[in-house]
Amino acid sequence: MNTVKKLAFTLAFALLVLPTVASAQTYFRFPISMLADQCGNGGCTVSAYKDYGGRDYACGGVRYSGHTGTDYALVGGFGKMDYGVWVMNAARGYIEASVDGYYDRCNYWDQNNPYAACGLYTANYIIMRHPDNTQTKYWHLKKYTQQFARGTSLSCAYWIAQVGSSGASTGPHLHFEYWVPGYGTDDPYGGSCGTPFTRWTSQGAYRGLPGIACQ
Repeated sequence: MNTVKKLAFTLAFALLVLPTVASAQTYFRFPISMLADQCGNGGCTVSAYKDYGGRDYACGGVRYSGHTGTDYALVGGFGKMDYGVWVMNAARGYIEASVDGYYDRCNYWDQNNPYAACGLYTANYIIMRHPDNTQTKYWHLKKYTQQFARGTSLSCAYWIAQVGSSGASTGPHLHFEYWVPGYGTDDPYGGSCGTPFTRWTSQGAYRGLPGIACQ
């Protein structure tokens, strides 16, 4: 076998034995509808970012102790919740887990007694698994508004449920959380006091809302 043929054979064999390349990193859009009567026109606001030991990703103080995600609150409270504001899946994937049917008008939570009243295990939620094996978690949903069964595969930006106040919640908001296998809860926001890289398609300004472009 001459040198050229040997090289071609070696390259072909290498392609056969190379491990499968992992899916590209998933990036997210803002996980609530931005229509004018939803989160558009100032209808939603950031009420708490992920906690980094007393500061948020941008070194500010918009967080509370031990918070593991980002809270987007409805401006207008329970009236806005009753009108109906739609949570949207932030990227393509499938619904891996969900819980529905719990009381959704909670307005008090004692962090020192987290299982009392509307406690930690009384939230309605959806967990989605994405092609890179990461998860996004959508918490405190309004009861009986979930639109899809477990196992359903969705492209980005479907209306999956409505914002509520179930579980450990002091008012209507969406708790959005990002989880990475082998690491745990991470933060989609990138900043000088947090993770170095954003996982939003368009992160936007501090205290503003991320963009709505899908990956």
